[in-house]
Amino acid sequence: MSGAAIQVRGLSKRYGERTVMEQLDIDFATGQFTVVLGPSGCGKSTLLRVIAGLEEADQGTVSIGDVDMTRTPPQSRGCAMVFQNYALYPHMSVRDNIGYALKLAGLDRVERERRIGEAAELLGLRDLLDRKPTQLSGGQRQRVAIGRAIARRQRVLLFDEPLSNLDAKLRHDMRMELRRLHNEIGATTIFVTHDQMEAMTLADRVVLLNKGQVEQAGTPMALYHQPRTTFVAGFIGTPPMNVLTAHHEGDYATIEDGGRLHVDQRASQRTSMMIGIRPEAIALDAPNGIIATLDAIEDLGSHRVIYVRIGRQRVLAIDHGRRPFQPGETLSLGFPPDAICCFDAATGERMARVAEVQA
Repeated sequence: MSGAAIQVRGLSKRYGERTVMEQLDIDFATGQFTVVLGPSGCGKSTLLRVIAGLEEADQGTVSIGDVDMTRTPPQSRGCAMVFQNYALYPHMSVRDNIGYALKLAGLDRVERERRIGEAAELLGLRDLLDRKPTQLSGGQRQRVAIGRAIARRQRVLLFDEPLSNLDAKLRHDMRMELRRLHNEIGATTIFVTHDQMEAMTLADRVVLLNKGQVEQAGTPMALYHQPRTTFVAGFIGTPPMNVLTAHHEGDYATIEDGGRLHVDQRASQRTSMMIGIRPEAIALDAPNGIIATLDAIEDLGSHRVIYVRIGRQRVLAIDHGRRPFQPGETLSLGFPPDAICCFDAATGERMARVAEVQA
């Protein structure tokens, strides 16, 4: 199965007076696994449904494989979709659920059985083909829904929050299954979720939506280490990046209610800025560091999340050691200059480093 590139141009969608998307442009590369990520209401599921042809855009075009599909009915777009609620037929066996769309498409029985067998083999369903959905676990039902989609051998696979009904262990297992499956079949895959863990572990490329617009698109590591805005910094990561109010002058930033840091930025006059740093980058016992007060500790076994205050601003740090901490104690925090992201306080956009400006 080979994938197809998808181009979305000038896409706008409204429900009554509510605008979900406005002039949205996105490209999905052939054979790539793209995760569309964002909070509830950002337009990610609507985007998926417009690509599938289940919703009609108010403006804009959708092209699949360089062919304008904007007015093409869903069954002719070369897309297969997996829904959050599985949408299995309860009176049909696993075999019939997987093969039903093939039967409607007019494939002969021999070809249907071959495709059902291949899908069942890929997804570990061979021993379950004669069972009904009510006899399956949640993870098995989800695999049947995926099997039904891949048996159609479409160029595009669309997933609308398919793991949200599973428990944590099954979500982890299914993430690994989906990644393996994508590598084997090669279809262009778009996976919609609000869970940034799924985005980080599954995606070749992440498209983060906010209020119907692309906040940032790139590899998971690019969004994690080089967030374009404070929204990206706060949405990606568990726990998320710390973003602190500061004042910038010369080569230094003074954290509000805290100490002074050297930053890879220069300002000719005093101005407001935001300082971003990942919790795992902070040193807890740094000489000549920023003074903070410890509030609380979450011990997760493999590491501890340390909650501290710099003046009135809360900061989270990750600790992998075992030394005892006590609420109320004073800590000296180290902020490595190369781990600091600087954001414009007015726009929330990341400021280029001095080295980037000079390059």
